[in-house]
Amino acid sequence: MLPRPLTIVLLALASLGGNAASLKGVIIASEAADSPAANKVQITNQSATDDFRRFTLQSSRERTGKSAGLPDTLDTPGIVNHAQSRREEVRKEYEEALKTYRELAEKEPETYLPYIAETLNELGTLDSDQEEARKEYEEALKTYRELAEKEPETYLPYVAATLNNLGILDSAQNRLEEASEKYEETLKICRELARKEPETYLSYVAATLNELGSLVRTQSRFEEARRDYEEALKIYRELVQKEPETYLPYLAATLNSLGILDNAQNRLQEARKKYEDALKICRERAQKEPETYLPYVAAIFNNLGILDRNQNRSEDARTNYDQALKIYRELAEKEPENYRPYLATTLNNLGTLDTAKNRLQEAREESDEALQIYRGLAQKEPQAYLPNIATALNNLGIVDSRQNRWGQARQEHEEALNTYRDLVQKQLKGYLPYLAATLNNLGILDRTQNRLEEARQEHEEALKIYEALAKQDSEQFSPDVKRVKKLLKEFPR
Repeated sequence: MLPRPLTIVLLALASLGGNAASLKGVIIASEAADSPAANKVQITNQSATDDFRRFTLQSSRERTGKSAGLPDTLDTPGIVNHAQSRREEVRKEYEEALKTYRELAEKEPETYLPYIAETLNELGTLDSDQEEARKEYEEALKTYRELAEKEPETYLPYVAATLNNLGILDSAQNRLEEASEKYEETLKICRELARKEPETYLSYVAATLNELGSLVRTQSRFEEARRDYEEALKIYRELVQKEPETYLPYLAATLNSLGILDNAQNRLQEARKKYEDALKICRERAQKEPETYLPYVAAIFNNLGILDRNQNRSEDARTNYDQALKIYRELAEKEPENYRPYLATTLNNLGTLDTAKNRLQEAREESDEALQIYRGLAQKEPQAYLPNIATALNNLGIVDSRQNRWGQARQEHEEALNTYRDLVQKQLKGYLPYLAATLNNLGILDRTQNRLEEARQEHEEALKIYEALAKQDSEQFSPDVKRVKKLLKEFPR
C-alpha cells in the first residue's frame, strides 16, 4: 500500500539571506568624492530575490492531474505552502500525525514508513528552528534511502526532494560545501529520472541546476554558475513551448538569476535585457494573481535598481528602488515575518544610493531602519542575519564618517569587522570581500583621525585579501588591489 500522492515542497530561499536574507554577492562601489573617503566601499546585497521558485515531487506511480509531478506555480518568497496565521496549528496537526504514524509503523513498517518520511519533510518546511528542521529532513532522507533500495522508481524522486530541502538548509546556514554535495546528488538523480521520463523530470533537472547555479555564484564561481543557469534556461524555454502557463514563471526566475550573474560580471546590457524580460512576465501574471506575483515584481525592480546604480543612472535606480520599496512595505504590513527581510534589503540599497549622492539624512534613515529590521530578525535566526547586520553597520559607518561622527562610525565599522572575521574563521570564504572592504573603510577612518599605524595595518590586511582574491578572479578584484595600493602609496613616509 502506498500513501496518497506525496508532495514535498522544495523551497528556494531568496538571496536576501540564507533563509530570506543571505548575502548572495557583493557589489563594491567607490563613492564619488575627491577625498580619502572616496575609496570607502559600500556593501549591498546582490539581489532581493534570486531563485524565487518552488517545485514539487510526487510519486511516479500515482499522479492526480495533468501537471502532477511538474513544477508548481511560483510560491511567495520564503513561504511554505501553509498560511502564516495557521503555521502553529498546522505544525500541531503534523506532530500528532507523526506520532500516530510512528505507532502504526511499529506494526506495519512497509505501509507507514512513507507517511513518516512525508510528515517529517512537511515539518521541516514549517520549522523556524533550523537545527530541528535538519533533524527532520535527515530522518526523512534516511527513510527514503531505505525505501528506494527496494523500490527505486517510486522513492528516488523523494530522495532527490529531501536532498534538495537539505541543500537549501545548508545554504541558509552557509554550509556551502555540504549544500553543493546535496544539490549535485539531487541533480544526478533527476538526470537519471529524466532519461526515462523527460516530460515529468526535465523540469526538476532545470530547477536543481538553478539551485546549484545560485550556490556556486555566491562563491564567485561565475562560469560554473553560467553553465548551470544556461542549461536551465534552455530546458525552460523548451517547456514553455508546450505549457506556457506552467513554465513562464520558471523562465522568469532563471532570467532573473542570469541577470544577477551578468551584473556581477559587468555584462550590464545583457543583465538589463534579462531583467526586463523577467519583469514583463511577472507583471503580466501579477495582474491576474497579485498576491503571488507582486513579490517577484518587487524583486526585479530591486535588481534593476542595482543595475541602474552600476551604470550611474541614479534617478532610474531611485525609481526602481522606490517601486520595490512600496510593494515590500505593503506586503510586510500583511506578512511581516516573510517580507521584512526584503524590505530591509531594499532600504539598505536605497541608503547606499543616497550616500553616494550625498543625501546623508535620507541615507541614515534608510540604513538605520534596515539595521533595526535585521537586528530584530537576528534575535530568532542569528546565523542567517548577522551578515546583513554587518552590511548595514558598514554602510551606516560610511554615513557617520561623512558627517564627522567619528566615534559612532568606529563602533559601526568595528562591529561589522568582528562579524566578518567570525564568518571567515568558520571557513565561510565568501565573506572575504566583505572583510577586506570593512578593513579598508576602517583604515580610511583611522587615517582621517591621524591614527596612521592602525590605518596602515588595516589597509595592508585588506590588500593581502584582495590580492589572494584577484588570483582567483582578476576581473572582479584587480581594481580593488589597485585602489588599496594607491591608498598605501599616499601614506606619509
